[in-house]
Amino acid sequence: MEFTLTAVLPEDAPAITDVFFASFTNALSQRLTPDTEDVRAFETAFFKTAAEEAQSSKGSDFIKVVASEPGVEPAIAGFALWKYYEGEQDPHEGEKIEWPASCDGELCESFFSGVDRERKRAIGDQPHYYLSILGVDPKFGRQGLGGRLLKWGLDRADQEQLITFISSSPAGRGLYEKHGSKAVHSYEVIPGYYETSMVRAVGGVRRCK
Repeated sequence: MEFTLTAVLPEDAPAITDVFFASFTNALSQRLTPDTEDVRAFETAFFKTAAEEAQSSKGSDFIKVVASEPGVEPAIAGFALWKYYEGEQDPHEGEKIEWPASCDGELCESFFSGVDRERKRAIGDQPHYYLSILGVDPKFGRQGLGGRLLKWGLDRADQEQLITFISSSPAGRGLYEKHGSKAVHSYEVIPGYYETSMVRAVGGVRRCK
């Protein structure tokens, strides 16, 4: 089986959504984005817009890893959405999000606004890359795909001489540390679940201020 990294297209949104729900099954995800019809529609629309924005601007990169082998239909095995900030305000900041009825809307607002505050506290107004989301279908686990998707963005950050911010789940922290990210703050989101804010310096070899 071969794996190829390439850009996500708007028409990939339904398949990306499938990978998303297969990837994020922890207790927090079950409250933020339960696998229901309205949340699936919401996430599919989100990923379609993200792919369109990545095609039309320099502010984000949306990549996928495609699994292929002879005689089998190629499948999207994982994806990563990277965002670039020059220090300016996020164009979507302050927008009111209409969360699906199946979501815990109050928790969604609290969690995502909290991640944004953490990013600003850790990075300030420095230009930087931000790993918005990374997911790999468990069917393709233990093949290094998460590392490849991560390294793609970190290599880009190093080329541009930019630091990187990552908001990590407990499951992802080890991978990010392996690639040079340092934990700067851990905090409890729901009872027993801790999110960790992480920063990676250029090259992953020194601490950022």
